[in-house]
Amino acid sequence: MSTSTPLPEYVKIRHAHRQFITPEGCVINALDDINLSIAQSEFITLLGPSGCGKTTLLKIIAGFETLDSGDILLDGQSIIHQPAHKRPVNTVFQSYALFPHMTVGDNVGYGLDIAKVNKAERNKHVAEALDMVGLSGIEKRLPSQLSGGQQQRVALARAIINRPKLLLLDEPLSALDKNLRLKMQLELKNLQTELGICFIFVTHDQEEALTMSDRVVVLNGGKIEQVGTPNEIYHTPQTQFVANFIGESNLLSGIVVNKTEQGIDVSCNGLLIHSQDTSPALGDEIELLLRPEHLSLTPNTDQQSPQGQLTMTLTQTVFIGTDYQLHGILENGMAFSALTRKTNQPLVKGNEITLHYQINAVHTLPLTKLARGVYESI
Repeated sequence: MSTSTPLPEYVKIRHAHRQFITPEGCVINALDDINLSIAQSEFITLLGPSGCGKTTLLKIIAGFETLDSGDILLDGQSIIHQPAHKRPVNTVFQSYALFPHMTVGDNVGYGLDIAKVNKAERNKHVAEALDMVGLSGIEKRLPSQLSGGQQQRVALARAIINRPKLLLLDEPLSALDKNLRLKMQLELKNLQTELGICFIFVTHDQEEALTMSDRVVVLNGGKIEQVGTPNEIYHTPQTQFVANFIGESNLLSGIVVNKTEQGIDVSCNGLLIHSQDTSPALGDEIELLLRPEHLSLTPNTDQQSPQGQLTMTLTQTVFIGTDYQLHGILENGMAFSALTRKTNQPLVKGNEITLHYQINAVHTLPLTKLARGVYESI
C-alpha cells in the first residue's frame, strides 16, 4: 500500500478500555487505552501473544463484547451502541462455524436468506462468492465432505457475499497445515485487494503478519507496543518486546563509549560493537539489535557500509535446509546466534568462528528497566 497517497480513515478506536475479573478476584486489563486508526481498504493485523488483547479488540469491533470506556467509529459514526447484527461488519472465526446440516450453498447464502433476498438473486450472489474463493460448483456438498482448506474458503465466501465494508478474521488459518496455510495467506491478501474492503486480521504468528499486512499492530498486555509496516516492525522495532517477539534477535546491552558523525561505539561488557545510529548520546545505556541473518562468516564486499566483526565459540549447529543456525558464546560470555548459508568452514561444537556484520544493520533501542536491573557496569 502506498504511503504517498493515504486512504480515507474508516475505523477509529478511541481510548478503548476493557477489564475482566478472574475467578480469583484479580483484575485483568484486556485493553488499556487503545487508540488506533485504520484506513479504508487496508489490511491490518493485530499481532501478539495469547492474552495480549487482540481477540478482545476484534470481538468489541464485531459487537460480541462491550467496552468499559472509549469509543469505536466506523466511517465517522460510533457503533458501540449498535448490536452486532446491525453493524456493517462480518467475521470469519477460527472454527469457521459452518452449519453441518446445511449444504455449502445454504451456508454461504444464509445471510441473504435471513434478509429475504429473492431466490434467483440469492443464487447468483452465492455462485459469485464461491467463484471468488475458487470453489465454483460445490454448492450441494455438506461441510463434512470438504477439506479444512475448503471449509475455510466457504466461511470466507459466507462472510463476503454481502460485500461488508469491514471484514474481521480471528486466526482463520490456524487449523490448516503449513503448506495450505502459506497458500491461503497469499489468496487472502489477493482477495482483500480484489474486494477493496478493510480487513482486520488477528494472529499470533509473526511470519503470517509480516506476509499479509499493510500494517501490523503489536499488542502486549492490553497495550499497543508499536504500529508500523512489516518492514518497520521487523527492521526498526521500538521496544525490546517487539524486537524479541518479531523474528529471531540478538539483544546486547551496553554503554556508548565513543561518538562521531559517522556513528557510535558501544561497549557491551567489554565487547566493542559499532552502529551508524547517531541518536544516542555519549554515556547512554542502550540495547543493540542484530538479527541472525545480518551476520556472515565472510566479509560482504558488495556492501558499502563499514563492517564489524565478532568472535563466537560454537555450542550448537542446526541445519535447516538452505541455511545453518549457529548458536554460541561471544568473547564476553553472552549467548549469540547467527544464520548463514553453507560454508567450507568446519561448524563443529567448540570451534571459534568470526562473524561479520554491516554496521548499518545494527539497530539501537533504549535500555529497558528490566535490562538495566541486570546490567553489569563496564
